[in-house]
Amino acid sequence: MFKVGDHVVYPYHGAGTIQDIEEKDVLGETHSYFILNFPLVDVKLMLPESKINDSGLRKIIDQSELDSLVDALQNGPDIPPSTSHFSRETENLLKSGSIIDAAHLISSLSRKQTERANGLHIQDRNHLQKARQMIASELVLVNDMTEEQAYEFIDDALIELKEA
Repeated sequence: MFKVGDHVVYPYHGAGTIQDIEEKDVLGETHSYFILNFPLVDVKLMLPESKINDSGLRKIIDQSELDSLVDALQNGPDIPPSTSHFSRETENLLKSGSIIDAAHLISSLSRKQTERANGLHIQDRNHLQKARQMIASELVLVNDMTEEQAYEFIDDALIELKEA
């Protein structure tokens, strides 16, 4: 399944690396924990091995899937009219851990941002920032990019969308 050194994505946290697998005694029982490090958000997480299958943890995308990512950034779905509905839907997209869901969210919110004279509501801005961070964290590991280059990759795909 997963081993130390694997690059993985954990929903809502983004991409990181399995640094270690530790045994811990909890209430007299020994459990294995995956120690995950998320460098872009400076977070370490202990995930019980028994919860791996239900956690949404997945391996990072392959280099060959970058074209699909660019397509998702450029061709996200239109935004539902209800803001409160969109917020719940947005949270679910971010929690899915899917890079394509995050790309669709960036595409939709970026389109919404250009259409509104006042920009995005604070909640939408936060969701846009979170989705960008999640994709950037994965790009850093997939494409051996710096954080800055990963954000440029996202922005360049969105610029191509605006110019099309």
